Amino acid sequence: MATVNYKCPNCAGPLKFNPDKQMFSCEYCMSDFSEEAVQQMYAQREQKENSEEKAEQKAQEKARQSGETAAEDAVVYTCPSCGAEVVTTASTAATTCFYCQNPVVLGGRLSGEFKPDKVIPFALTKDKAIEKFLAMCKKKLFLPKDFASKKQFEKLTGVYFPYWYIDAQKQANMVAIGKKIRTWRSGNKQYTETSTYRLERGGDLVIKNVFERALKSQDREMLQCVHPFDLNQSHPFAMSYLSGFQAEKRDIERNDIQQQVDQEITDYCKTLLKDTMNGYTGIVTENYADKTDLEAWSYTLLPVWIVTYKYKDKILPFAINGQTGKTYGELPVSKGKLAIFFAVVAVVLTALGLLGGLLLC
Repeated sequence: MATVNYKCPNCAGPLKFNPDKQMFSCEYCMSDFSEEAVQQMYAQREQKENSEEKAEQKAQEKARQSGETAAEDAVVYTCPSCGAEVVTTASTAATTCFYCQNPVVLGGRLSGEFKPDKVIPFALTKDKAIEKFLAMCKKKLFLPKDFASKKQFEKLTGVYFPYWYIDAQKQANMVAIGKKIRTWRSGNKQYTETSTYRLERGGDLVIKNVFERALKSQDREMLQCVHPFDLNQSHPFAMSYLSGFQAEKRDIERNDIQQQVDQEITDYCKTLLKDTMNGYTGIVTENYADKTDLEAWSYTLLPVWIVTYKYKDKILPFAINGQTGKTYGELPVSKGKLAIFFAVVAVVLTALGLLGGLLLC
């Protein structure tokens, strides 16, 4: 497996993408480099990696044709800094060596058909992500005493997760029945008049940024709920952005979710057409049809700070949007604090009840 270790040309220290500076920084000599400079330094190496990846793909294809099965659940790679052998899952594309702590990018994982189209770099450092989380925790009254501490989140990890983004242009037509109900009184009688209308709507609809996760192994709700991301801040994919972070390769293909995406786009088109039918008490769709003129899929890596924590034998995942700081996760509840709260409320209510009784005497 080809590996990449981005090193500083001045001191040979590891280069990592710095979210604050939006540049590649060396922690040892404090040098900073632009994305263009890093790409120029490593252009020849990336060409070599692409060649090695093609050779590896041919070998895998030959093995499949001969009836052999490759072990996909775990992969061993050699760290280019210390030479240690490290095991990763088959979908991991960038990680940190467990022994020397240097960032390592597994070059072949995101090349060829698995090369992303775009990447949104991290805009939030680890420290700022922790600050966002702790600020949110301060608003929660029933968290366990030692939960909201920096020590709890030392293992917060920056991960690039794969997503599919879909844009579509459709010709859509809808026929619906709309009702208007008018009620009035005359003397002691109430009258109701119901008018029924046949409604027709049609036009060219442009749907942008429908998204779906492209990784099976992570919680779908969590990966969906850290949205939205600002795609205007995306960059053409470059391997160097992964240095210093973990990254996952997609294992959900377009064919796996095409039907689901089509239904989501259709539902949205119906909503857009119905939104033009104003002033009616109720609308019932009689007929709907659409035709796809254009559809574009973009394979994109998005930045997420993620951590899992154990509370009373339960593993709880938590995620922070690496661009906006939006948080998502199931927080633990201290039963002790909850019991004290209800006890205080009961005492206050009892005291108010006794006071009310005394005032009535």
